[in-house]
Amino acid sequence: MADLSKELEELHASVVRAVRERVDRGGYDDEGNLKPTSNDDLRVALQLLKQNSITANLAESDTAKLRSKMASKLDFSALKDKGNVVPIVRSDDAATA
Repeated sequence: MADLSKELEELHASVVRAVRERVDRGGYDDEGNLKPTSNDDLRVALQLLKQNSITANLAESDTAKLRSKMASKLDFSALKDKGNVVPIVRSDDAATA
């Protein structure tokens, strides 16, 4: 009987390679035009990572930088003009007020 573990290892490597190429390069439509990576390709890539127990952890310095970057993208200026916005008060702040 052939060594199936070697065959499965090669098949797994081929699948990973194909998914990686589709995520990196995108795909092609029916007319041969390049199109961006589809949500389906990203979903398959994430599923492949999850099935292989692959996760990413940010370093402390990266976490602070990412939070700062995300906060700068939030724009609440439109809420200032509305009169019916209720401010959120933490229970710690309410006790001292």
